Amino acid sequence: MTKYARNPMDVWMLMSILALLLFSVIMVGSASLEVADVRYGSPWHILLRWCCYIPVGLLVMWAVSNVHPSWWQAMAIPLLLIGFVFLIVVLVIGSNINGATRWLSLFGMTIQPIELIKPFFVLYLAYYLANFQERLPSFVHGLMPMLLMLFFMVGLLLAQPDFGNAALLMGMSFCLWFVGGVPLRHLMGLFVAAIPVVTVIVLAAPYRVARLTSFIDPWADRFGVGYQLVQSQIAFGVGGVTGAGLGQGVQKLFYLPESFTDFISAVIGEELGLIGILSLIAVFSVLIIRGFIIAKRAGTTFTRLLVLGCTLLLAAAFIINFGAAMGIFPTKGMPMPFISYGGSALIGSCMLAGLIFSVQRHLGAKTVNKRANRKTRASFQEVSV
Repeated sequence: MTKYARNPMDVWMLMSILALLLFSVIMVGSASLEVADVRYGSPWHILLRWCCYIPVGLLVMWAVSNVHPSWWQAMAIPLLLIGFVFLIVVLVIGSNINGATRWLSLFGMTIQPIELIKPFFVLYLAYYLANFQERLPSFVHGLMPMLLMLFFMVGLLLAQPDFGNAALLMGMSFCLWFVGGVPLRHLMGLFVAAIPVVTVIVLAAPYRVARLTSFIDPWADRFGVGYQLVQSQIAFGVGGVTGAGLGQGVQKLFYLPESFTDFISAVIGEELGLIGILSLIAVFSVLIIRGFIIAKRAGTTFTRLLVLGCTLLLAAAFIINFGAAMGIFPTKGMPMPFISYGGSALIGSCMLAGLIFSVQRHLGAKTVNKRANRKTRASFQEVSV
């Protein structure tokens, strides 16, 4: 097996991730103490679990970063097939929570497979676009195979249902197709054809229509479908510029649902104000900018598209979480990467970051022949003696 020398992890990107995780510990603790006390009889229950998840996520990130990108490229198809199997399994034996079947219970833990599978789909797209460039001018032989994979993935997600992650993968796919060389005429035709399909999907589910109408005017039904968004907007309004103070927020006291997961940005806005929000955006921007820089420096089409796809998924999840909490986008239960509580989401984000580091750590890395090194050292010792 070929061994490679590895570069150190990109300092700016690593420090930004560690800073986000440290900030997450503070904010998850602030948002969850009262809820955990009522649900589990201990105010520290959620925070302690979160402090256990974080080392696991960092270990996953480090392990993924140690693997050479060529291995990930070789494993793109098998990993995607494993992902499809997990999505089928979750529909058959998954746990139904709040009307959605998105979780599997394994060994006393609840995992959401799609959070772990999103990196596999990025790997597949990067692999296909890099290895079949000559097919891309043809719609049937170029774009169609990727499109079928995307349709299958989206279909499994809509069956859960999980429209948010389905839309996220569709958006990321369009971006990679554009950068990867798919003809613009194919993308434009696909975009036009997708508009009525997405419209039918949204209108076919009453709860999606309700979310859309509540997004337009949440105050019209502030105790019904608009309740979450109204409470979130109140939190941002109370926070103002400087915030009410760490731990002094009121909305987390059972007014704002999912205060330490999907709506943790509202807790940050209330307690730390605009200053806290802008600081968080600044740190996350460093992570995203470094991702784009690494993508630009990548030496192959596969590694460039892989880093770009992973970076886009992290950036999109961050923007959607903030936008939904502020009322810019319809409400969607999408966790904020590295900030929101959730083991599956954290490990999925760490896998995406690990793939970026995998490319960065092996940029210009030379192979290491350990056997030759040992012989050289032995010869040197003999001469020295």
